Amino acid sequence: MKNWSGHIIFDSAFEWKDLEKAFPEIWDTIVSETKQNQEEAQYDQTSMELNIVELKKNRKPFGYFKDGAKFRMIFPDGKKEMIIYRGTLSEDIHEMTEKVAKILKAKKIKFTIEYDRMLLYEIRKRRK
Repeated sequence: MKNWSGHIIFDSAFEWKDLEKAFPEIWDTIVSETKQNQEEAQYDQTSMELNIVELKKNRKPFGYFKDGAKFRMIFPDGKKEMIIYRGTLSEDIHEMTEKVAKILKAKKIKFTIEYDRMLLYEIRKRRK
């Protein structure tokens, strides 16, 4: 099945600090799909550490949205949600969302999964 985006919606009792232990593994799963040189890898490591600092303070992380990345990890404002986004219709979105879900389940974080809920997808769907 091809999708634009995978949405991991956390339950109402979720707090951002709950994601702290799972975040490095999720980060590595997403980032490992992007080819990068040594300098870019160091930048990504620093970016991950800044995300962890936010989680320790129980604040929404920044995510991962580097230009040229195969996947982006977005945390929309005002929602307890993580979006895995690629920018093109792809079977990879479903697979990556399931990989992240497996990590979250192992850490006992409750969530639901939905697909293609981004405004961009709705606009493109209406144009057809």
